[in-house]
Amino acid sequence: MLAVGARPDSASAVVYTNVTGTIASGFSGINHVQHPGNATGSGLLRTGGAAAGDFNNDGWVDLFVTRLNNRPLLYRNNGGDGTFTDVAFAAGFTVALPANGPAWGDIDNDGDKDLYVTSSGGTRFYMYVNDGNGNFTEQAVQRGADVSDVGGVSNVFRYGQSVTFGDYDGDGYLDIHTNDWGNDISVSTSRLLHNLGAANPGYFEDVTAAAGLDVYRASPFYPGATSAYRHSSTFTDIDRDGHPDLVIASDFKTSQLFWNNGDGTFTDGTITAGVGSDEDGMGSTIGDFDGDGRLDWFITALVDIPGQTEDHSGNRLYRNNGDRTFADQTDLGGVRDSGWSWGTTFLDHDNDRDLDLFVTNGWNPGLPFPDQSHIYQNDNGVFTDISAAAGVTDTGQGRGLLSLDYDNDGDLDVFIVNHGAKPILYRNDGGNANDWLKIKVEGTASNRDGIGAFITVDPDANVVGDEIVREINAGSNFLSQNELTAHFGLGPNSGTIDLISVVWPSGAAQVLSNVSANQVLSLVENVMSGDYNGDGKVDAADYVVWRKTGINGQQGYDNWRANFGMMAMGSGSGIGSSAAVPEPPGLAMTTLALGLLLLLCSGKAKPQPARM
Repeated sequence: MLAVGARPDSASAVVYTNVTGTIASGFSGINHVQHPGNATGSGLLRTGGAAAGDFNNDGWVDLFVTRLNNRPLLYRNNGGDGTFTDVAFAAGFTVALPANGPAWGDIDNDGDKDLYVTSSGGTRFYMYVNDGNGNFTEQAVQRGADVSDVGGVSNVFRYGQSVTFGDYDGDGYLDIHTNDWGNDISVSTSRLLHNLGAANPGYFEDVTAAAGLDVYRASPFYPGATSAYRHSSTFTDIDRDGHPDLVIASDFKTSQLFWNNGDGTFTDGTITAGVGSDEDGMGSTIGDFDGDGRLDWFITALVDIPGQTEDHSGNRLYRNNGDRTFADQTDLGGVRDSGWSWGTTFLDHDNDRDLDLFVTNGWNPGLPFPDQSHIYQNDNGVFTDISAAAGVTDTGQGRGLLSLDYDNDGDLDVFIVNHGAKPILYRNDGGNANDWLKIKVEGTASNRDGIGAFITVDPDANVVGDEIVREINAGSNFLSQNELTAHFGLGPNSGTIDLISVVWPSGAAQVLSNVSANQVLSLVENVMSGDYNGDGKVDAADYVVWRKTGINGQQGYDNWRANFGMMAMGSGSGIGSSAAVPEPPGLAMTTLALGLLLLLCSGKAKPQPARM
């Protein structure tokens, strides 16, 4: 059992209500079939994706859904009444495509979300550019993002899987990593596409080999095989050194972790990190499940099937040790066996402060176990399957899975894409009985979506171990992308939140204090020197935060007070009122400095929790 920063789950009665169906029948309006008939071929069976994103910037999250060899769907959230309308055709999605894994990302930092989509059974991938009015134009070829010619070979069927966005080189623009299953590594469409950035925003070059991401693990199940089996990847700064790393869930014991070297290259650190033991990596999710402030990694896989001789030992839960190594916590966490699993995500479904876990399953209705989705409730780092009690009873061919708050009520809903069938939109009923906070971020020096921002919420500065952390990342759970919002459950009667800190991808840090719960907080990255509370001004409120931290020592405090402090504090005796007023000394924008700032601001020691 884990000995983590203990905070037992609050009483909760969350029930998921299936609201899939027509608006005329009183449901959400999501009522399509992923594809007609049966797809053939192992690659085509790995289809069914969706991405949640507010494409029209109206404050309500929308859904883009892929359908095999059919026109994609763009479900616009109608806002307030819990319904969606498909506007794909009018928005520019007019052609039937072998579309598969989608992801939203503002590739040109112009303030609207663009869309990248892989294909399964097609010969290239797709890039849809948003004109700011919700109209999309497909421009993958001219922007260097089509991945149609790899290793000098073109017009080859690709079995593209998931896609993820992240700024791996820290230039303030989003890069792309794609995945495929079944192509030979010499022509694999698992690529790293580097955004040309300020020189040509939203245009890309393939730097896979130069970055060191053309390194593949050989599968022990297929000696001599040279195929790529990558399903799901995510950029995540999992070692907290300021450089986004790359984790990839892959089939046949080929999952990998690549450390970002900070110079545009990556190093495969899979074995030394203690990960990659899963035999059938499919879905992937990143989050701090045990509340120690470190990002952990969960991978879905499958368990042994009666009559088969292959070794399938189930999912993996990798706990981050904080030193670039991980401990396998699968059995202690109680999450090894969830069937033949695909899409997954960490989420605080009952708003009790810790991360729960959602998994969807499916492959063949004839298998001797049900392909049921699962919701696992976290109780002090150990997960309990509460699916039946929570109303999660679907047994379809689940593939993609994502979380979103489509009705803006403060608890997280779940969308599941079922291969060859209708999807399921589960509305969360009851999760908002506890308090909550949602944070939307907007980068300025960083990428506009703020992907890579690391957020710490400290509800009570007098309580040790109650901090909650989230990282903004862009998927993929498996062919699917969560809403790009940091969601924090706060438990019951939380009152105001004492401290919130954000470390932006640029390295800039912001701290806010005394923030109200039960709201959507929009934060814009601010690199203004001396704006320690992130409100866009340098004033007395910054003095209060800065003085508590002592970041610049007594001399810095004395200098600041002599030159500005008395006037800022409203004493009426400012020195030289007609003179220019200097800003406080700049904050050292490093992760270490922010850690010291939080420690001193809160006035409490924060030892690492014991582990067993």
